[in-house]
Amino acid sequence: MRVYFILNLVIASISVQGQVVIEDYQRDAAFYNATKKWFTAWRLISKEIYKIDKVAPTDFVFFDDKYVYSTSSTSVKNGTVVKGYNLINLVFLWQKKLHNDSIILPDRSVVPINLMSFAATNSSDSTKPFFVMPLPSFWLQAGVSSKQLGLDNLITGVFVHEFSHSQQMQNFGKKITSFEQENNFGVEFTDDIVQTIFSEDTIYSKLYSKEIDLFYASIKTNTLNRTLVKKGLSVMQKRQKTYFKDKYENLKALDNFFLTMEGLGQYAMFLWLTHPDGGNIKRDIAIEGVRRGGKWWSQDEGFALFLILDKLAVPEKWVRPMYGDKTESITELFNRFK
Repeated sequence: MRVYFILNLVIASISVQGQVVIEDYQRDAAFYNATKKWFTAWRLISKEIYKIDKVAPTDFVFFDDKYVYSTSSTSVKNGTVVKGYNLINLVFLWQKKLHNDSIILPDRSVVPINLMSFAATNSSDSTKPFFVMPLPSFWLQAGVSSKQLGLDNLITGVFVHEFSHSQQMQNFGKKITSFEQENNFGVEFTDDIVQTIFSEDTIYSKLYSKEIDLFYASIKTNTLNRTLVKKGLSVMQKRQKTYFKDKYENLKALDNFFLTMEGLGQYAMFLWLTHPDGGNIKRDIAIEGVRRGGKWWSQDEGFALFLILDKLAVPEKWVRPMYGDKTESITELFNRFK
């Protein structure tokens, strides 16, 4: 009986180990497939639409509920080498390890595992920003969904949006650091700072709603309605002139800055979603899906402004400086192509 019991324990142990091996193989395959799709999406936008054939060096940190996968030796030190995907001109050594519910980021800060997607500068290496995002299984477990886009397309779109910020560190990244150092409005400094300050102001909210409705109405058809664009810009100027004064005077520059930065991210997402080799989603459905109910003001209005610009000039004519070392606002781009 003792021999029989020990034999059963050995068989059970082998079975468990086999299941762990299979599960890890499936996780690694899911990681590879996700990075392949996301990187292919950026390649499509960058090379075919933007006509930009290089990617600025970036470290990646991806994770599911068990492992962190990274190109950073800080985030994964002495990890297990896994098969990963490369991105245009960048060739990576991918490693993984158990994260135990927290991640060491490339800048050596530690964050708990949660639903987060962002690009950031690296205080330990100013030449290489980093990008953090959960793998698809994590989004699914978190209950994220999109009726218009489907979860897979939504996640890929989020990657395209957030990764675009990693390619703006030499211009928008430096500028945002300067803005944060020079201003203190008594609230957390984020791309939603204007919304945070004024969302409870009903008159402000009405002005904002009016201008954004005018902007989206102007691109309803194939032909841009320039009259509605002009009216929208007039309301925008009135809103900024009325509210951005005294202690909030510098919010005008911040408003235009975040509308530009977040709008470009939303626009890049839209380009992939509607491309025949991308999401291949109809334009109106893609717009609705990208807007996500208009929950975030800077993203929603910025997106509308870039959809207007899209009708004024093809991206190839204006996009390269946006991923270079110069900052140019969406309203400045309007003046150039009006």
